[in-house]
Amino acid sequence: MTLQSYLTSEDTESAFRFTIGASIPLVIANLMGYPQEGIFLLLGSMFVHGIDIAIALPKKVALMTLSGVLSALIFVIFTQVAHNPYLTAPLIFLFVFSLSLVAPLSASFSIVALLLSLSIMIGLSMAENIGTLSEALDRAGYILAGVAWYILYAVVMHFLQRPRQLRRRIQECLHLTAEYLDMQAKLFEPNIDLQEVLLNLSQKQGEVVEAHQQIREVLLREPINLTNPATYMGRATFFFANLVDIFELATASSWSIHAVADQLPGTNTLPLLRSLNTYAVNRLRYLADQWQGGAKEDSSPTADSEASQALARLNGYLDTMKIQAASHPTSSGIYRTLRRVQVYSEHQLTLLTRMQEIMGRQVSPIDMGQTQLRQFADRESISLDFLRNHLSLQSGFFRFALRTALTAVVAYTLADLLQFGNPSWALLTVLVILKPGFSLSRQRLSQRVIGTVAGAAVGLTIFYVFRPGFQISMLIFLTSMFIAFSFIKRQYAISSLFFTLFILFFYRYLHRELPTAAWYRLLDTLLAAALCWLSIRYVLPYWEKQKLPQAIGKAIRGNSDFLATILVQLQTDGFDATSYKLSRKDAYVQMDDLTNAYRLTKNEIPAQKDFLTSSQQVVLSVYYQLSSLVNLGLFCKRHPGYQPHDPILMRYLHDIRQEMERMARELTATSAVKPGQSSILRTEEIIDWLARQRREVNQLMRSDNPEYAAKVHDLFWGEGVFELIELHRKLERLLQSDTFR
Repeated sequence: MTLQSYLTSEDTESAFRFTIGASIPLVIANLMGYPQEGIFLLLGSMFVHGIDIAIALPKKVALMTLSGVLSALIFVIFTQVAHNPYLTAPLIFLFVFSLSLVAPLSASFSIVALLLSLSIMIGLSMAENIGTLSEALDRAGYILAGVAWYILYAVVMHFLQRPRQLRRRIQECLHLTAEYLDMQAKLFEPNIDLQEVLLNLSQKQGEVVEAHQQIREVLLREPINLTNPATYMGRATFFFANLVDIFELATASSWSIHAVADQLPGTNTLPLLRSLNTYAVNRLRYLADQWQGGAKEDSSPTADSEASQALARLNGYLDTMKIQAASHPTSSGIYRTLRRVQVYSEHQLTLLTRMQEIMGRQVSPIDMGQTQLRQFADRESISLDFLRNHLSLQSGFFRFALRTALTAVVAYTLADLLQFGNPSWALLTVLVILKPGFSLSRQRLSQRVIGTVAGAAVGLTIFYVFRPGFQISMLIFLTSMFIAFSFIKRQYAISSLFFTLFILFFYRYLHRELPTAAWYRLLDTLLAAALCWLSIRYVLPYWEKQKLPQAIGKAIRGNSDFLATILVQLQTDGFDATSYKLSRKDAYVQMDDLTNAYRLTKNEIPAQKDFLTSSQQVVLSVYYQLSSLVNLGLFCKRHPGYQPHDPILMRYLHDIRQEMERMARELTATSAVKPGQSSILRTEEIIDWLARQRREVNQLMRSDNPEYAAKVHDLFWGEGVFELIELHRKLERLLQSDTFR
């Protein structure tokens, strides 16, 4: 990471905004002669400033208000019970368990849970200086004033920075989509590790989907007119809709190219496909530069002309190939697959042209209105049924919450019994180390210890060499707060170092002994880290490996629901773009979760080669399944009036959908798959049907028979059904194998 990239990154920008907003009331209070009150105003800002991220304004204000009010309430409660161990331990357990149970549900809940946990720690640490309830309420009033100030500050900054945040996210999404297409080009190369390329594609797909989610978060829930082309946000909506469609075509192309990749070398199609892919990559990167405002003079007319010529030559070659395939039936399947890739490439060029027009304020209409667009924004909620279902030792969330609460209580109680200063630091250390997964917790543990030791060493050195006073200590802890927040996502060890400096010089600012604070900071951290190490290994352990079947089941259910939507499209007139795209989005998100689960499992158990190989095959099969479904969905978009002429196709489509749903249900409920009972496991009928259909199509290719298109369409769906059946059977074999179990 270069200095320029650090200074211009969103994390650094956010940390600077946080620090300025949180420090303003502290500085003003100090200038007015109220340093103690300024401390609580700063704390109030800190209890909400973590939510000042790139999300929609209504959600931001709601979460800030909730976090601020609950933080003040929790602060009051723990200042009053801190001297009673019979109340303190049960309340710590109750609050930590509740917060830890909901924290993994979403990134927003996780942030709020951490901020509320911080209020527990602050309440316990300040209890000795707050004797009565009246004093606690008085301090809580200042905390709420700090909360109110920061919410007002965040609202103003939101309107100033919203265009920049959205621009940055769209630019990043363009780069990621270009990287996906660039990676896809490896399918054209000889002697590649096909499994590795496809796995990398599935992981890159996850990054693109995450980028899509971030754009939806800052765009689709804002109280604005999303479809007004005269506004910046309106044009962004149109641009983003086309970008998502480009990625859908790219996903479908990966599956189609993979199906014939080994037969492409030596053909005239290969350089043409490479040329079109390179054009799309370069065009996406150019559009990203345009969003940043740094694009050089556009040389696109030449590139556009070359791409159009390549597409025309590809079309001409395929026309010739069609004639040849009539005499050589073995090549007709390759012809049909390449024709599909050609159609996708042509559509990609159209979308890229449309996106360039949007940049020039020439907005084409999209296929849904503002009400439908808002349905794509994620809604975070916690239902009683959901919580009830997780109140079991079979639930990873429940185990995590119970493990965290027990470890937090033991850490605080033990630090208190050993008379370590500020035992609440041990409590907070537990809360920031323990994560739902083993590998994440282990990584956070080592980073926390390294950062704390280094921070204590640096803090003591600064103290003994420079002996900073009141004002300099304030400058140091505010600077440390800024740097700590700027690295919290990039490198937690560095962040922990500067959080330690923040704590030490904050205590120096409060006229407390810095060396004593550094010593107890080390002791509390090491004690809590040791307890966390024991906890993640022996207290209701729930490894990433155990989560993988759940992630597989959810991804297959996402694909099953996507197929159900496609079946509805086949049985109705027209094309319902909203339901189709919502279902497609959900399937992509579940696939992203699965690839992340596999990556964490791979980091956790690198020595279990057989299990990881089987898991990789499962992930790729689910990815193939999604890509195959996207191909079917794109057909529905191109031919909204199509209905299969042969009822066998619909029967098999419904059968495979039921089998996918059954597999998903068994994986999410029991983490095991039973042998299927559906007729799709007996594929002789569909194989015979495909053979007859291919013969008829090959015969019709030799003439201009108007039935050719209808037969080809049915054959396309038949081949899609067969692919899904084969993938399902492969998944069933893998999931039932002893290696995977």
